[in-house]
Amino acid sequence: MKYYLRLTVALLCIAGIHNVRSQSNVKDSLKNLLRTPGLNPEKRAMTLSHLGRTIYEEDLPAALKVTSEAARLSSKFSDGQYSAFAQATLAYLNVQQDSLVLAQKNIDSALTYTVKSTNRVVNGYVWLRKGWLEYIVNNPTGSTASLFKALHLLQGQKAHAYQSLAYHYLASIYADLKDHKNLKKYTRLSLNSAYQSGDPDVICNAYLAMGSSFLQDFRKESSQKKILDSAMFYNQQVLQLSKAQPKRIVNHINIAAAALNMANIYWEFYPIHYKKKAEEYIDIALKIARKTKHEEVIANCYGILSEYSITEGNYAKAEKLFLLGFAEVEKSAGGSIAVKASMMKGLATVAEKSGAPIKALNYYKQYMHYEREVYDAAKLSIVQKLEVQYEAKKKERELEVLQERATFNRKLNFVFFSLIIVIIFLLVFLFRSYHFRLKSSIQQQKLQTQDAARLKAEQQLLQERQERLKKELLAGNLQVEQKNELLQSMREKLTAQPENEMFKNQMERILKEDQRMDEDFEHAKANLASIDPIFFNRLQQLADNKLTRLDLRHCSYILMGFSNKEIASRLGVDPKSIIMARYRIKIKLKLGKEDSLDLLIQRLS
Repeated sequence: MKYYLRLTVALLCIAGIHNVRSQSNVKDSLKNLLRTPGLNPEKRAMTLSHLGRTIYEEDLPAALKVTSEAARLSSKFSDGQYSAFAQATLAYLNVQQDSLVLAQKNIDSALTYTVKSTNRVVNGYVWLRKGWLEYIVNNPTGSTASLFKALHLLQGQKAHAYQSLAYHYLASIYADLKDHKNLKKYTRLSLNSAYQSGDPDVICNAYLAMGSSFLQDFRKESSQKKILDSAMFYNQQVLQLSKAQPKRIVNHINIAAAALNMANIYWEFYPIHYKKKAEEYIDIALKIARKTKHEEVIANCYGILSEYSITEGNYAKAEKLFLLGFAEVEKSAGGSIAVKASMMKGLATVAEKSGAPIKALNYYKQYMHYEREVYDAAKLSIVQKLEVQYEAKKKERELEVLQERATFNRKLNFVFFSLIIVIIFLLVFLFRSYHFRLKSSIQQQKLQTQDAARLKAEQQLLQERQERLKKELLAGNLQVEQKNELLQSMREKLTAQPENEMFKNQMERILKEDQRMDEDFEHAKANLASIDPIFFNRLQQLADNKLTRLDLRHCSYILMGFSNKEIASRLGVDPKSIIMARYRIKIKLKLGKEDSLDLLIQRLS
């Protein structure tokens, strides 16, 4: 009997019911909010989900109804957080009525809606419930992965209550795996997160887990009284918190569990004269259990009282207590078969110890009857768990197939994308090549057109120069002929006047001098053409074709090395005129005052 009590208390600590909203007037507040005029649909849906999660303890059918309404209303919204939260809450409520298959379907739907939700807290809550359900159906590996996923989503979101629950479930998993180190680690993390949440229900739950952890440690090391004191301390913290904040407690079953734990500790580890202390805690647990109709707590309370009577040797009282407890359980709407079977087994044990074998046999027969029902219910539960596990595996396989297909599609898309990029690059290259060739062709055509135009212009200019030179040559020839005629006429007149011999000689000398200068100039022109035929072109290029014929004659004389006086003498002008002519030529050739005209002409030759 002691083992059964210890097991039940441990289960109460590990699988206690949780609620994040933790004010006793939450239900009224939520109902008042739903009556608010103009309440938007999203707020209404979320409020209905919270209301369903709040009232399940007192009216589970009503809780399912309002939460289903929240799910129906949420399905119309594009934001998936409302449907995800409603479906996760429905999964929790369906577990309370042992509908594991429905709960699994709810979780699958909730996960589908998280894809359209950006609310990390809601998404974390969904994965938290998924991990919790996987723990219930004995899938510790999947449960652990889901709970860590939930913690990842909740990180930095200040959702400390949900984080505390996730750590709590992880501690439960490691407790089952006999991993004492991780059990302690996550139990303490759960308590730290509970403190940060400030929610008394979550804190009470964490206290229960800490007390259960220390109680297990004490059973392994019973000589360490401090460990038992720690277990009692945390259970007493639950009771003190419930007294300090009675209006903020929603999950009163946690208070009953703490009181039952204290009663069990006094029965199991303290002398019998501490019975009064145990009975005080049993009274607390019974009041809450009767109000919440928690049959398992009621059965354990009567079980501890019966154990005290058996120890005292009062088997009749022990039997009476068991029968009273059985009557209360039987009146309950749920009427747990497992609890009835356990109590019948306890009655059979009491009858056997009291020396009433026939009565013990009758009780044992009833125990076997209930045990068969428990066995059938267990088989049904196992079938449900297997079905849930099968569906979960099926979903996982489908997900793997989808992921493989998605991976293949990504690779295929990558290949297509690469081909498209290559094609685009080829098209761009071909276009650029065509564009370049077209541009080059157009440029060549332009250059050819420009060359043809320049050639034509040069030909026209050359032709114009040739025509101008012809005209100049003609004019020069005419001038020479005119001058020769004038000179010949002068000679004839001088011949006709022999009396003025002196004047005649002077004129003859002047004519000869002029003829000699013409011969010298023609000779210089011939020498110049043989030395540097492009001299005049270079001069004209530097002067932008501004040099006159007289300027060119001056430059020719300079090139031949004549001084200013010699040039003046040959041109029959004043030497100052030559200086001015040199100055004009320097300006046309863009020379400065300090630049040498003679040096430039010598360089151009």
